[in-house]
Amino acid sequence: MRDGSPPAVAVVLPAFRSQTTIAGCLEALAAQTFRPVEVVVVDSSPDDDTERIVCGRFPWVRYRRSEERLLPHAARNLGVQLARSDLLVFTDPDVYAHREWLARLVAAYQATGEVVVGAIACFGNRWLDRGIHLCKFSKWLPAARPRRVDMSPTANMLVSRRDLAAAGGFPGGELLGDVTLSRRLVACGKQLWFEPAAVVEHHHLDGVRSFLAERYERGRMFAELRCGWLAERRAELGGYLLATALPVRLARILGLVAVHSRRGGQMTSYLATFPIVLAGHTASLAGEADVYARRLLSRRRAGWRASPRSARQGTPSRLAFGHQREDLALLLADRDQAVAGALAPDRHVLQDGGVVAHDFEEVAGREPLHLPGGQQDR
Repeated sequence: MRDGSPPAVAVVLPAFRSQTTIAGCLEALAAQTFRPVEVVVVDSSPDDDTERIVCGRFPWVRYRRSEERLLPHAARNLGVQLARSDLLVFTDPDVYAHREWLARLVAAYQATGEVVVGAIACFGNRWLDRGIHLCKFSKWLPAARPRRVDMSPTANMLVSRRDLAAAGGFPGGELLGDVTLSRRLVACGKQLWFEPAAVVEHHHLDGVRSFLAERYERGRMFAELRCGWLAERRAELGGYLLATALPVRLARILGLVAVHSRRGGQMTSYLATFPIVLAGHTASLAGEADVYARRLLSRRRAGWRASPRSARQGTPSRLAFGHQREDLALLLADRDQAVAGALAPDRHVLQDGGVVAHDFEEVAGREPLHLPGGQQDR
């Protein structure tokens, strides 16, 4: 790059209190066989621990410190602005890339011209970590076959600057922005192509309690997204609530995880860690059900207050009046929950590339993908 030409690839990393893992992440990037590459780190930590590590040990990294707290996807958007390359790769500071990672991603992009989604393996072999990993990332295990998928976690993703701009960039205010971006990319006519040879390892730092709390919150956030997609289709929302409250969706999800685990050569691990997988998805669905129930209840109450009889009398109905205090409590609870989610310092919630890893066809908002040879991506 001595002639001033831009690097072939830019790797963009958001950082927030990432001092535990970011050194290993950057060491893995320094060992990549693919060159040239630039690495951009956007850090909004409240302290300078991450800055000291990055600037002191990795002076070749392009580091930007934000005094304002940035959610991960807002930090990625800023990183895209700072990067010079037209080929953008996204990962997380608690992820360690294999040496051939970038080379495999770029090769897949050159062969397909599509958005490339790499494989995510589990770092380490703790029982809890393996269960957490299958709960979050079973669809993107390394031993699976190359294929189209309907969701791209930002722990391992390559996209051209042009395609990212066409999709509107990352929704910076959403913690599940990778779900929204995946939908937008597909809507723009792009395929999400899974390349199992482009491997990173995710370092899970959760305990059981924090893992279940994180799954519950992500379930709530995913439900909020779905409520936006369904708009006023109350009957569909009620159907999702019923299927979520009953074991219908849970059974379907566990079946999907089993299929993905078998494809990825992790069936033994799936059986061994089944209690964690079951607990994680149960927590996620509980979060979803909570949101669906609240939304349906609030719409029903709104219908009561707007009833023709009350309108003719010009006074609120007794039933509507009696629910005002409860409605206010619900609104305040939702507001406080949103603020807590946006400002929470837990790096696992704010940086974890693991999306709500179930109901993948529903995430994409379409039917299962039909693949060459009549196969389907389930």
